[in-house]
Amino acid sequence: MRWLDSGEKQTYKVLRLYELSDGNLPALTFNPLKISDAPDWNPMPEEWSCCSEPLVIYFEDYRRLLKSYFALMFPTKDAFDGTPEPVFDELYWNWLSAEDWDKALLAIRRDLPTFSNEERGFYEAFLKWFDEALALSRIIICESNL
Repeated sequence: MRWLDSGEKQTYKVLRLYELSDGNLPALTFNPLKISDAPDWNPMPEEWSCCSEPLVIYFEDYRRLLKSYFALMFPTKDAFDGTPEPVFDELYWNWLSAEDWDKALLAIRRDLPTFSNEERGFYEAFLKWFDEALALSRIIICESNL
């Protein structure tokens, strides 16, 4: 994973286990934020949609495999503006810091031996994507298409 070059388009990495349909399904998309040190910087959409391979997870897989882990991150504060975030927002954006994501990722790593082979494959791919994304940015934005 890397930042896109000018004119290049994103290639989405789709992880799925229980959701077998293709098409316009409810999903979560994960993007690292390209952080700037410019004074009074206010991120624009192109700064959270500029990694080469954003992650997409359909809601069926999120609800069955990730929802309980995401709950471990809350309550927290928005990683950009510091506003309180009491719960994971399935309908909007979640700006989460590496420290927030680490709570969920550590719990998944801890539980890996307890999963079926198929579930373990899903979680390992999820962890690999996050390891690469967190090497690019300390903020990962999760947004819903609902």
